[in-house]
Amino acid sequence: MPHLFKEGCTYFVTFCLADAVPDRLKRRRKIEETDSALAIGEHFDVEPSAGRRILGQPAVATMVEKSLLHFQGERYALIAWCVMPNHVHVVVTPYGEFSLSSVLHSWKSFSAHQINENLGSKGKVWQEESFDHLVRHEKAFAEFVAYTESNPVVARLCVR
Repeated sequence: MPHLFKEGCTYFVTFCLADAVPDRLKRRRKIEETDSALAIGEHFDVEPSAGRRILGQPAVATMVEKSLLHFQGERYALIAWCVMPNHVHVVVTPYGEFSLSSVLHSWKSFSAHQINENLGSKGKVWQEESFDHLVRHEKAFAEFVAYTESNPVVARLCVR
């Protein structure tokens, strides 16, 4: 799937653990042009029970959260995020020369090293591809933020 980057724009992004979706290509299908957070989120959301679910471990989730927050306000505005057991959702606006792909690479690379070190493991932590959607208007922005923030509640991982 092609990735569209426009400087100064906001994106809804989902990135998954390497083992969260056995064959991501099987899940891909063309979606109609839509800005419905619910339609897009449900189409690309990950089965919560897929894979090892290592992000469900508090120490591992904290490593990912710290990587997301590290350059907050410097390289990007992190508007909303949630760390699920096997994937991460963010609503983010990269700043200036920092592209969405460079921000994602930074998050994934740093957190992968931390996770592997903490778990005493080696190898791939994240899927190479992520799903990103350009947020086109204010209504979509509000829906993507609400979707991201409510995802752990809907999955019954917390109450609010």
